[in-house]
Amino acid sequence: METQKIVVPIDYSDYSVPALQWGASLAQKYGAQLLLLHVIPKAVEEVYPEGASSISPMASYYDGMAPGSRPFIAQPIIIDLQEHARMALERFASEHLRDVPSVQMKVAVGKPAAEILRVVREEEAGLIVMGTHGRTGLRHILLGSVADAITRHAPCPVFTLRVEVAA
Repeated sequence: METQKIVVPIDYSDYSVPALQWGASLAQKYGAQLLLLHVIPKAVEEVYPEGASSISPMASYYDGMAPGSRPFIAQPIIIDLQEHARMALERFASEHLRDVPSVQMKVAVGKPAAEILRVVREEEAGLIVMGTHGRTGLRHILLGSVADAITRHAPCPVFTLRVEVAA
């Protein structure tokens, strides 16, 4: 196996710790770099005055603005969320990783599956190690599955872990 980079998506669920430990173990065994990735779902949309409409939740905000005042733009909030997420990822890694020489951390904003795939391609990763909830049937259809989307569309092998978690 000639994997130079292993991506481990972290969502802080009970499945994240075993995935992180497996990813770290494989990175050590194969001398690969470990990339921990957390994706913040983009809940705040950037809205500009030219794009505001009566349907927009921000329309009343723009209508009541003082002349010459600047509109609210979501970018500072997203940057702040990314910084907090990066610090949380660093704490998570320090709690659960020991003796891993090369760890990189990245925070992305968007739809989790799409962002994971984008980062994997961008970083030219050779392996993805991730936990999965193992949902099936109606729960899988209603909730979707990031792991399923990743395994179907990843440009590299995907190692998934389904771990029994105490209820």
